[in-house]
Amino acid sequence: GAGAGAGGIITTNNASPKISGNVIHNGNNIYISGLPENVTDKALEQLFLKYGTVVSTRVIINRNTGAPLGTALVRMETSHQAAVAIGELNGCQLNGVRQVLSCRLAHEKRTAPSSTTNLYISGLPEDVNEGSLKELFAAYGNVVSQKIIINRNTGAPLGTALVRMETNEQANTCISNLHGSKMNGGKFLAVRFAADKGNRNT
Repeated sequence: GAGAGAGGIITTNNASPKISGNVIHNGNNIYISGLPENVTDKALEQLFLKYGTVVSTRVIINRNTGAPLGTALVRMETSHQAAVAIGELNGCQLNGVRQVLSCRLAHEKRTAPSSTTNLYISGLPEDVNEGSLKELFAAYGNVVSQKIIINRNTGAPLGTALVRMETNEQANTCISNLHGSKMNGGKFLAVRFAADKGNRNT
């Protein structure tokens, strides 16, 4: 096999696609999970450079422990470049790493007004409390408030909650990291921006 590239990260031998077109700022943010904990921004940049121009990289850190979470955000210059990178890297295994990379478009801020910091969470285990809920979200920013939603008739938790983060960017990071994850063996969590008013049940 070939020697390890930057940080042991380079995995594919495809030639650099020639990409042209206008710079588009919709859909060019990529969320990556399954990264080795020792991944660096430089190694991430090397990994994505072959698919186009890397505008920025950010390895996501657990705010409580300072340890990497094995996840990162990469912004490409265009949505076309991002789509090519996702197509090539999603499902790849990095050198010497067991887990498989998962690459997808990050939730864009256009999904809600940029001031939105309220998150609606469903799929929580019934024994969740506000302390464990806050701890879960505090890894990605400052939790301003949290509220577990209770069935008014029975007093039992509904498995849903509202969490307010300090900034919209922190709220986006929570969605990228926690949507589709499991908490204490519960169902898959669904994390999205809360509707301001008249939240319709589907």
